[in-house]
Amino acid sequence: MNMTEMGEVVAYLLRYRTAERQPGNGRKRRAAREGQLAERDVCALIDDALESEREALRDFLAGQGLRLRVFESGDYPGIAPGSRLYALLPDPELEQPPLYTREPVFDALRLRQESRAELAQWYLQLWLLMQTLLYTRLNRALSDVSRYQEATFATSELVELMREQLETLRAQGESAPESSRTLLEERGEDIARRARAFIDLQVRAGQLETVRDVRDDGENDIWQQTLLGALEAEQVGVHHLSHLIDLLAGEQRTDAQAEDNRESPLTAEEMRQDESAIELETDDTQTDLLGMAEKGEGVEVPHTESQETAIKDRASEEERT
Repeated sequence: MNMTEMGEVVAYLLRYRTAERQPGNGRKRRAAREGQLAERDVCALIDDALESEREALRDFLAGQGLRLRVFESGDYPGIAPGSRLYALLPDPELEQPPLYTREPVFDALRLRQESRAELAQWYLQLWLLMQTLLYTRLNRALSDVSRYQEATFATSELVELMREQLETLRAQGESAPESSRTLLEERGEDIARRARAFIDLQVRAGQLETVRDVRDDGENDIWQQTLLGALEAEQVGVHHLSHLIDLLAGEQRTDAQAEDNRESPLTAEEMRQDESAIELETDDTQTDLLGMAEKGEGVEVPHTESQETAIKDRASEEERT
């Protein structure tokens, strides 16, 4: 594999994210297109490369914050016997270059003249609801990568969940987070249009693939998580969201300590330190999610109600003391 061929392999992987010797699930091999190799040729070039050439390819991808992972037929369901799947994944140990931007997300979800912050809120809500459909309702952990073929949902299910989310938000009235109230300005078919645009983004990113196409009613298309999507979700959970578990555990410990110490309240100084710690952890969470937005994985999220309530309660108690 010479440098020209390596560039063609990288171009293909950047476009499709995966290449497979013998595609499973009835998918046909991707044919060559103008300026792009065929899937068969990409796999052959990687398979036949010398170890020194593979090392050069790894170094080239690492410079872009990426890693090429190889999976055999016995590693996960859906990989055909005798086949091999190459998946291009962000390397969690490397910094992503600025060429990975959020612009495709904003362009896809924009219906009128919404601000970037408003579009980020739409993406966040749809992304979280998709995780509900792929994980929560299946009682599935992010580490359950091998169950990716079970993770299916219909377009109409995502639309309905989004409607329910907005009704819940509307019922909160003035107590709803200010940053989320812009979602309530949706009109007519906004939800369905944004949901379809969001799903298209996930398909283009290799996170979802169609299972059944009901051509007379696009709202009932069935989508399945891809192996690439399951691998990335696991990686996001381990390397980007694991601190949220620690944050929740910390809140539980704080609640337990407050119950034990009702007769021995915190001093004003202790409360100020505790409040600062909560704010710091929340800021770190927002920064991580904003970083994921650049990879098409997530966007910024406001303070949770439990965190805001904890801060307000402690401030009130400090004033009384």
